[in-house]
Amino acid sequence: MLNKIKQKILGGIFSNKAQTITSAAILIGAAALGSRLLGMVRQRLLVGTFGAGDKLDAYFAAFQVPDLAYNFLILATLSVAFIPVFCEYLNRDKKEAWHIANSILNLIIIVMGFLCFGLFLWAPHLVKLISPGFSGQKYELTVNLTRVLVLSPWLFSISTVFSSILNSFKSFTLVAIAPILYNLGIIFGILFLAPVWGIYGVVVGVIIGALLHIAIQIPGVKKFGFSWRPILDLKNRGVRQILKLILPRMLSLDVSQMSQLVGTIIASTLVVGSVAIFNLIYNIEAVPIGVFAISFVVSVFPSLSHHIARAEREEFRQDFSYTARQIIFFLVPLAILTFIFRAQIVRLIIGTQNLSWDETRLAAAALGIFAFAFVFQGISPLLARSFFALKNSLIPFFASIISIGVNVFSTFLFLNLLKRDGAFVSGIISFLKLEGLSDIRVLALPLGFFLASFFNTAVLFVLLRRFFGRLDGKKIMVTFLKYLMAGLVAGVVGYAGLYFIEPFLNTHTFIGVLLQLVFATLIALCAFVLVSLFLKSEEMINLARALRRKVFKTEEYVGVGETEEL
Repeated sequence: MLNKIKQKILGGIFSNKAQTITSAAILIGAAALGSRLLGMVRQRLLVGTFGAGDKLDAYFAAFQVPDLAYNFLILATLSVAFIPVFCEYLNRDKKEAWHIANSILNLIIIVMGFLCFGLFLWAPHLVKLISPGFSGQKYELTVNLTRVLVLSPWLFSISTVFSSILNSFKSFTLVAIAPILYNLGIIFGILFLAPVWGIYGVVVGVIIGALLHIAIQIPGVKKFGFSWRPILDLKNRGVRQILKLILPRMLSLDVSQMSQLVGTIIASTLVVGSVAIFNLIYNIEAVPIGVFAISFVVSVFPSLSHHIARAEREEFRQDFSYTARQIIFFLVPLAILTFIFRAQIVRLIIGTQNLSWDETRLAAAALGIFAFAFVFQGISPLLARSFFALKNSLIPFFASIISIGVNVFSTFLFLNLLKRDGAFVSGIISFLKLEGLSDIRVLALPLGFFLASFFNTAVLFVLLRRFFGRLDGKKIMVTFLKYLMAGLVAGVVGYAGLYFIEPFLNTHTFIGVLLQLVFATLIALCAFVLVSLFLKSEEMINLARALRRKVFKTEEYVGVGETEEL
């Protein structure tokens, strides 16, 4: 009896399928929020332990080479190439689908194993490329940390195969939980290993987290029928089809990821702590993107692939439009509120005694600039994956290459503008309240990031419309304007709330700032909901219905793009 109960519970977790795009996104988003909250705890612990100095500069720089290898070869390529082909074979021949999955897994284990060994050997040369401003002990520390971290892309590559299999079955629970365990591994390293091994204890925690990331997904893939076999069938048609899709996608790196690399390289040539501040704020601004955009993109991608496989163009268009509008619904108000509350957010997450007030103000200003890119960062992955569902990797490739060029050019342009007095610098200082700071060049990094994100999104949207046809652009634009209006009202209300509650709190303490932010956020969100309902928000209604289904386990029709089982 107990075994049956256990099997039922575990089976529900391991094979749980989301029923709609929204409910799938809520599941992924909730887990992503949990992971991101742990990530914020991780950030605060890092700054509180090491400060924004040489050690954290080296730590964040050491991530760049392993992350680039993983993003370049696996994250940006495997799932988007694997899922459409794997789904196609699942519909025809499950045995052949598992044959393909084993071949791809074994190929990745071998290729990434050799690559990571090469990265270990070449770490000194690679660190010089990505951290040209480092020297002496700081450079040596970065090399040593990089050599430990090169194990992580190999582990994450294996995990990504498992994630892609689970996503193909529209089972998102374990995939969503995995990043939570990863962050717990790093936090374990900070709390228990760093006191003994210093910053090296943190990177050991990273490896522990990566192992947990794999382990949690193994029961899920086994539940669906996966069993590892020592197969490497490169002549298989499905395997060759996946590799054919992967090769051009390898060069089509995510613009935001490449912008982070560019920012780190340039930041290494600026004052001490610039690398740490840039990466800390980049990780903070990634929270709303991961929770409210990537969750929708991940949940809709299998459906987009299935629609193309079945020649369902209208359903593809409906799901694309629906997902774009949901992303806008969340990210427009979040962008406005993040800008308004930027100082409180930074103080809560990384505002420890090891971070000076000037560094805190610069970090808040950087977050405020990043906020302007939220919507573009949220929509561009949807556009890119729409091309991948259409099995077209070349257009995102060329768009990303040009966008990266825009990022590099604009960042250097802003660096030159920000190091000299003039109307531009005065305007930035006044707009972001940076009076008294002598060096604000680090803000060139988020400014370049914003322009690259805008350019990439605009190019991909125009080209997808020409390549595919009508995308319901008018409805998407109306949705954007609607939530821009609601978001601006919420921003004004939230800004007033900050100053209304301030006399009643001690805002020099963590609790005081937290209560101030919570109060202002709650009244701002109330204003947003009221204005959205006044404007007859379809997205607000869909969200309420999806939450009701999740809480009360009810089933109902939820509108365009939602009726097909995911």
